[in-house]
Amino acid sequence: MVFARTKLVIHDDCLPPPGKVTLTYTGPNPQNLYHQIKKLFSTIFKAEEKDIQEKEISWDRSKAEETFSVKFGMIKGLDNFTNMQINVDLSGSAKPSREFGKEGNATIKIESFIRTEYPQDTLWQRSLLYEIFRVFYHRVIYKDTREKFKDRCTELVKHFQSELKSFLNLLQRAK
Repeated sequence: MVFARTKLVIHDDCLPPPGKVTLTYTGPNPQNLYHQIKKLFSTIFKAEEKDIQEKEISWDRSKAEETFSVKFGMIKGLDNFTNMQINVDLSGSAKPSREFGKEGNATIKIESFIRTEYPQDTLWQRSLLYEIFRVFYHRVIYKDTREKFKDRCTELVKHFQSELKSFLNLLQRAK
């Protein structure tokens, strides 16, 4: 990730429009999705613990039906200019069940994109000559690299989604 005061950002969604996927689940132990999502971040995206952020977390166990909401974010650097970002919002509720321990529902929203950032801090980086060089570099040399990054991001997010669906079916079969 480029840390700059001013930068040019190029953003591409990894998923087809609208750029998000929503999965819903009703069945036993929806709260187990929290641990599964963290596990899939590390196994599928090869993300380290430091790459995964829990931006917001709310877990209310004070009532008979516990409610939970977690917003995960993962940023994975691909090279000096480009990173892959995955955001996952998990929300749901679970109530006690004699048969399964807990039973309830969950909604998972997945958003993914790649971002290329070119810093524009120095006088040189804001000059016309640098801009001409950057445009040439981006369109002629770096374009194929970004396309490969986008394709890889799409492939990984689809794998993440299918693994979550598989996990949800495993939970569903536990009935």
